[in-house]
Amino acid sequence: MIRRTYWREMWRKSAGFQNFLSAVLLFSFLFVSSVYSQNVDEIFQNFKQAYDKSDNFSANFEETTLFANKKSVARGRIVFRKPNLLRREYVGRRDASKVIQVTVFDGKYGWTYTPTLNQVNKMKLDNPKGQLFPGIGASLEDFEKIYDMVLVPDEFANPKGIHNIELTPKKEFANPNVKEKFQIWVESDGWLPVQVGHEIELEDGSRQSAIVKFSEIKRDKELAPDLFKFVVPKDAEVINLSEN
Repeated sequence: MIRRTYWREMWRKSAGFQNFLSAVLLFSFLFVSSVYSQNVDEIFQNFKQAYDKSDNFSANFEETTLFANKKSVARGRIVFRKPNLLRREYVGRRDASKVIQVTVFDGKYGWTYTPTLNQVNKMKLDNPKGQLFPGIGASLEDFEKIYDMVLVPDEFANPKGIHNIELTPKKEFANPNVKEKFQIWVESDGWLPVQVGHEIELEDGSRQSAIVKFSEIKRDKELAPDLFKFVVPKDAEVINLSEN
């Protein structure tokens, strides 16, 4: 019971942040436009139109996180299909063919398998209809109502045709105990995002942030039918974090 309680708490403490990473990948990969504009509202409308027409994406990623002044870097691959199917694999630093952890969202449950522990964490998805950011459904209809969006000048990125969009929850939708912001660096050549970020600051002043860089992005490709089906490995321990 102690072990189950420990893992349940660890999952719940990190689930929101990890769900954001999954969700922000979705938000970034599908942001495409054929017309350049410096107006953040027009850029968002271009993204919204592209998102509505898109079905799936896949890419490699590099994820850098900073928590309590400790930095960690992880690499992997991700595949997403609207509205709520996800497969994310973290790979070894020296051997990209070695999967060190895999997460699968099958539409109803989230599964995370760590081969070295031969252990599976299972949790019922809070929003089986899918979401872009925590608390936001698969639709973008109310997005502008919830977030303030601005373009942030960047003397290094702008000359390369890359533009930084910063999003912060509006006061009526913000968590009073947390300061939060998202960032998306969008390349004007095709309007594909090259990097996204998320930063939160808690009441005690502690901060947690993540930067995710993307490469080899592919959109609307044919996907294997069993890609988002998770099969529990033989003899693996399953910890059901959905249990009360």
